[in-house]
Amino acid sequence: MALTPGSRCGPYEILGLIGKGGMGEVYRAHDTQLDREVAIKALPEEFAGDSDRLSRFEREAKLLASLNHPNIAAIYGLESSHESRFLILELIEGETLAERIEAGPIPVEETLKIALHIAEALEAAHDRGVIHRDLKPGNIKITPEGKAKVLDFGLAKAFAGSDSSSTLSNSPTLTMNMTQQGVILGTAAYMAPEQARGKKVDHRSDIWSFGCVVYEMLTGHRVFQGEEVSDILASVLARDPDFTKLESRLHPGVRKLLLRCLDKDPRNRWQAAGDVRFEIQELLKEPTEVSARLEASPTVRRSWIPWTAALVLVATVAAAAGWMLRIPAPTAVTRFDYDLPGSQVFRNAGRPVFGFSPDGRRFAYNTATGIFLRELDQLEARLIAGTEGAATSPTFSPDGQWLVYFDVASLKLTKIAISGGAAIPLTQSSNPFGVSWEADGTILYGQPAGIYRVSENGGMSELLFKAQDREALYGPQLLPGGDWVLFTSTKVSGSKRWDQAEIVAQSLKTQERVVVWRGGSDARYVPTGHLLYALDDGLFAVPFDADSLKVTGGAVSVAEDVLRAAVPANNTAAANYNVSRNGSLAYVEGFGQAGGALRSLVWVDRRTMREEKVSAEARGYAYPRISPDGSRVALDDRLDNDIQVWDFAAKTLTRLTFGMELEAYPTWTLGGDRIAYSQTPDIFWKAANNTGSSTKLVEGLGGSFTEMDPYFFSPDGSQIVFRALSLGSEDIGMMSMKPGSKVEWLLRSQFNERNAELSPDGKWMAYQSDETGDWEIYVQPFPDVEAGRWQISNGSGMYPRWSKNSNELFYAQTGGTPAMMAAQFTTSRDFVLGTRVKLFDVSAYFVAGPAGRPYDVGSDGRFLMLKTQATSEEGTPPPVIIVVENWFDELRKKALK
Repeated sequence: MALTPGSRCGPYEILGLIGKGGMGEVYRAHDTQLDREVAIKALPEEFAGDSDRLSRFEREAKLLASLNHPNIAAIYGLESSHESRFLILELIEGETLAERIEAGPIPVEETLKIALHIAEALEAAHDRGVIHRDLKPGNIKITPEGKAKVLDFGLAKAFAGSDSSSTLSNSPTLTMNMTQQGVILGTAAYMAPEQARGKKVDHRSDIWSFGCVVYEMLTGHRVFQGEEVSDILASVLARDPDFTKLESRLHPGVRKLLLRCLDKDPRNRWQAAGDVRFEIQELLKEPTEVSARLEASPTVRRSWIPWTAALVLVATVAAAAGWMLRIPAPTAVTRFDYDLPGSQVFRNAGRPVFGFSPDGRRFAYNTATGIFLRELDQLEARLIAGTEGAATSPTFSPDGQWLVYFDVASLKLTKIAISGGAAIPLTQSSNPFGVSWEADGTILYGQPAGIYRVSENGGMSELLFKAQDREALYGPQLLPGGDWVLFTSTKVSGSKRWDQAEIVAQSLKTQERVVVWRGGSDARYVPTGHLLYALDDGLFAVPFDADSLKVTGGAVSVAEDVLRAAVPANNTAAANYNVSRNGSLAYVEGFGQAGGALRSLVWVDRRTMREEKVSAEARGYAYPRISPDGSRVALDDRLDNDIQVWDFAAKTLTRLTFGMELEAYPTWTLGGDRIAYSQTPDIFWKAANNTGSSTKLVEGLGGSFTEMDPYFFSPDGSQIVFRALSLGSEDIGMMSMKPGSKVEWLLRSQFNERNAELSPDGKWMAYQSDETGDWEIYVQPFPDVEAGRWQISNGSGMYPRWSKNSNELFYAQTGGTPAMMAAQFTTSRDFVLGTRVKLFDVSAYFVAGPAGRPYDVGSDGRFLMLKTQATSEEGTPPPVIIVVENWFDELRKKALK
């Protein structure tokens, strides 16, 4: 129940909203009986109809109210109003510790004083048997007098209830069935390893969280970070804290304090909060020994010194000479935001979605409709005519009058004038790993095979640098002098592979390669003599000598929340930022969903075009596969990089896989009892009812083959047909599931073949190939590949799907106006193609991602489509493009050379 200013809750008059969270809304209120101000937390509506849960909460609240300590925010009582319940809390003025840390690292002595207050609060609560379970900077208030007060003590447990189906969550705070073993509780970044594993927790979990808080105060950085909650949890479980971020001169006692708090084995941690409190008190007895302050960006603090010294010197000389020196005012750094209209969402978020012109006068971005151009002196962006359809990686020419982009339908790098018109194909390629249009009239771009170069006028591409075994290269840029090319290299797998990459330079003349920087990706050299690179969701800069290829200073953060490529385990290192020659920075602010990766499931009637929304929550769905009995659908979920299963009748979404790698392309067995899926470089499968563990079904092919994606099982269930992805080609093969089996190639040529589908009678295989220069649909007998072949589509076709109940083959027409098509056919001994019929326009649906079919067809003939949402149902804000003009001035001050 929302409260409004002036309304009453018992004797409490509501003054205004303070904040919202997963555990309710908090209001400032006036206690008319005792003439004091209090905080009122309105409990979530789930409590109203759950008597067991409410009674459990009341029991816990009574225990929490017994805590009486100056460093713990008090609970005054519970109130009811119109079947809603409200918790009456002590009102704490001041800022949260999270807000304090935003201003930068906290001096060591001040950190220890705050930590002492927190440790005393923990000690008092633990003595009463109360565990916080969700200790974090946002739950700690710093009063104007400098005292730390811990909020929401034990409320996570009180809010939990005993219903394992609770939906109460507010990621990254996870609060479902928190008191039972096997269920996760807490906030991911501050969660102890035993919490992350779903094991029972005790007071030592609070000590771990306390260590995370102290580390963050000292460094200004969280101990464990990640793009998704799953990434953070994996980091908590698998990685040790990076203690190199602590000041080298830090008192060894402070370092020891942290080391024991953050030991992954709870038996080796401090065993009581009282021990922690005692250690801090001992350290504070010698404040001069511990007062060294950590610096998140030392160069920022030093940057004012030479400027101040220079101004003093100028003023002194001017005064001695008896004349007035006019010092020009520094150019103002200005920022402005551009919110994408609600009707526009980014498309192909695994590659760059954004480009900025070298003159800093315009930017471009690709959407589901096409590429839009925004002139900075205009209010609105306009669609560039001729770019309708799937496009990625928009990149400006040096003069800003042209764009080069990758056309998904034709599989070609293509250029077009920014005024629109005819698109000009330049060269055949796969979706590029970064593109740069150089001043010498060439275009550099990454491919699975390595770094290529092509003339801006088109023609044959030249392989400049061949990728090594299992190596991925990204983002080539020609450095000044014209010999060395800067790019990113990684041989690491997993969701963090690009954050663990190397930024390298390689010579065009000698092929010598030099490692420039380790840790980060998508680097750009800018004229100020700095190297920019992306790490996590931030943009960093280091001074860089382009002649010697050496970094000459430390790294500093220059922008935060930069939108990275979706699913980095499978996609590129793309960070959506660019810098113009005149010193402006432009980037896309990230909101965790790639600005439009949330998709809903909808049924579409082919005759009436009527939509019926499936009640599954919007997520990063791709490649739906309906089970053989039609009761469930398996989904490739690109938010978690895992396989999800939606039950249509039960209306439940179940996560099938939990691996650290990308798990994708679900495929049902013939009986629907198992689901096969890709986990690079192999194929795994798991019971569809989510029992047991995943097991490897087919071993990767090795050699130049980097990926296997399952398509279907043979009619007798003994073999599996799959896509084999290698450096520069895609082929379709078949293998027995017996160990040691060899691949039988169904389609292997100089062209790309993908999306194989078996007919219901098991006699025909449909697939798509690019042998004509465009994707087209073909049919051939199965498995006798030499017995004939028929072209089905004419003028582009992708994603074939056989009808179960009639002689129709469906596919998506991607040229012109995207449409769902039905090709009618008859079979006797041969396949006879009949009429092609347009069923409905698919412009409103997600039909990208050519490696898998982004739709399915139910037994009743309705199409199960994916519909991209501009914002999530929870109100995720639209993507924002930020432009910072005169940014070089700010960069020079932050990253001194």
